[in-house]
Amino acid sequence: MASDEGGFVLVFYAICIPVLLGLVGLVIDGGRLMSLDAQSASFSDAAALAAAASLNRSPGAIPAARTAALALRNRPRFAETGGDRLAFRFAARLSDFSNPAYSLPDGSGAEAVYVEVTTAEASLTGSFLALVGARPTPLRRRAVAESQYYACDVTPAVLCHPDPASFAATARPGRQYRLTMDGNRVAGSIALLDRLGTSGGNQSLRDLAGDQPAFCYAEGVRLRTTIAPSDFDDAVNVRFDRYQGRAGPVAPDLAVFPPAPNIIQGRAYESCASPLNLYNTTPPFALPRDSAFQGLAPTGPWDKGRGDWRIAPALTGLGARTALDEYLFWNHADKGTDLQARLREAPTRWDLYLAELGLDAAREATPVDTRGYAATATMPTGGPLASPARERATPICYAGNRPMTAARRRILYLAVADCDGFPEAATAANLSRRVAKFFVTEPSNLGAVLVEFEGLLTPTRDDGKLRHVVQLVRTN
Repeated sequence: MASDEGGFVLVFYAICIPVLLGLVGLVIDGGRLMSLDAQSASFSDAAALAAAASLNRSPGAIPAARTAALALRNRPRFAETGGDRLAFRFAARLSDFSNPAYSLPDGSGAEAVYVEVTTAEASLTGSFLALVGARPTPLRRRAVAESQYYACDVTPAVLCHPDPASFAATARPGRQYRLTMDGNRVAGSIALLDRLGTSGGNQSLRDLAGDQPAFCYAEGVRLRTTIAPSDFDDAVNVRFDRYQGRAGPVAPDLAVFPPAPNIIQGRAYESCASPLNLYNTTPPFALPRDSAFQGLAPTGPWDKGRGDWRIAPALTGLGARTALDEYLFWNHADKGTDLQARLREAPTRWDLYLAELGLDAAREATPVDTRGYAATATMPTGGPLASPARERATPICYAGNRPMTAARRRILYLAVADCDGFPEAATAANLSRRVAKFFVTEPSNLGAVLVEFEGLLTPTRDDGKLRHVVQLVRTN
């Protein structure tokens, strides 16, 4: 009959079932595609972070970073073969990635700060779309991570230099420099850094004098060049048991900080109230200077030192050929030849100083208590007992109660930066990039201080000052 509709249901299902199955397949494929995209994104993020964690400023850091990323196991599922492959690019500046062809070569790991990781194109395997002859758009994910080291517990000061990279390339351990608090921003000038939220006042001087400054290079720190040379002297010289400056006793908030355990100065020392003396060449002798800085008042270029302190000519008629001979004759003539030989072999003044404390480079952070001449076997004597110019090496003037045991009290950790570039150069990463370790060889005088370069802080030798931060970087 014309009105018989018994077969319509079969026709309806014959048409609808394939459509419904197709919709189900699309829903499943869509879910799998979203999952694959999320997995690819997670994989690229994890790979970038793993690679950045291995960027430790060493020459071989780039191959190591690539290996660390490729070792990850959280690879995307549902992907065709090769969908988990990664491409890498490395750069010192984020802007370098604007050139699609740019990447640091493998041997430039010391410069690498940023890593870009891009996954290979990935598409679904065994998808419904593939059965009907259609292929979804392949997925590709990109992530960028940075590896930054931030310096903390450092001296709140900057060694000004117009080209920090050139300083880093030419400085050598044992070379002496004359740094000056002169109110300038030229090479060789020192400028203090004010903490965030502070401007003026004595906080910068307290941080400079402090034994535990708890100071970190942070965004927006302020450069300060208006420190009086005499105030700078006071803040530096408490390390030498000097609590009397040119203007009288140092400020009470500076006097609370202890000196170093070995404070031989090379200046006549009558009493704790005696004022600073001018540079002199008579006993007791200080640690030998580079020949370029010998004399009553070092003048000339701040970086004139050549690192020749061990062979610098003698200054007196003691029969010594070199200034090192004079120093050993005056301070260690009563010691055995074995100790004298060890001191003579010290590669730097800092190593000689550590040896006088019974330490070495591996134990320089070990506390040493020299009160009561407990370390007479190695400590300098400051001259013969009968000498009127004799100077004790152990502190006798400090009136506080903090331990006088840290050899690193004679160390300054200074950021090397272009002071003319402030405030743009005053980023935490920039200031932390090149932090120089300097040994203060003599007290500061009229804002001028002689220091010996010991090296730049690196992740493998940072004296506990660098904090490693790895994070993803959002890019457009």
